[in-house]
Amino acid sequence: MDLTYKTKKLQCMCEDPNYNKELIKKYGSEVAKKLPKRIKELKAFDSLNDIPITLPFRRHKLTGDREGQFAINITNQYRLIFRQEENNIIIEDLRDIKKIEIMEVSKHYE
Repeated sequence: MDLTYKTKKLQCMCEDPNYNKELIKKYGSEVAKKLPKRIKELKAFDSLNDIPITLPFRRHKLTGDREGQFAINITNQYRLIFRQEENNIIIEDLRDIKKIEIMEVSKHYE
C-alpha cells in the first residue's frame, strides 16, 4: 500500500530513525519500537482489506467526528489513525483502497 502523511513531522516520526528520541519522549519506548514496524507492515499490504481485523492490528472503522477514518493498534493504549487518500471519493470495497493518509498517533479514548 502507498502511504502519505498529514504532516511532514508525522512522516519523520513514523519513518526516520533520527526521530526516535522524540518519538520516545512523546509516546514512550513501546510505541517508539512498534510504530516503525507497523508502518513497514502497512506498506507491505496490497490494500486496506488485507489489514487484519484481529489482533495485533485490529483494523476498524471509526465513527462520530472520525467518520471515514480507520484505526489499527500500535499498543494496547495507542493507535494509528488513517483514511483513504482520496477522501472526497468514497470507496466501499476495501480491496480498492491502496493509498492511505496517516492522520495521527493517538491514545485510545482521548
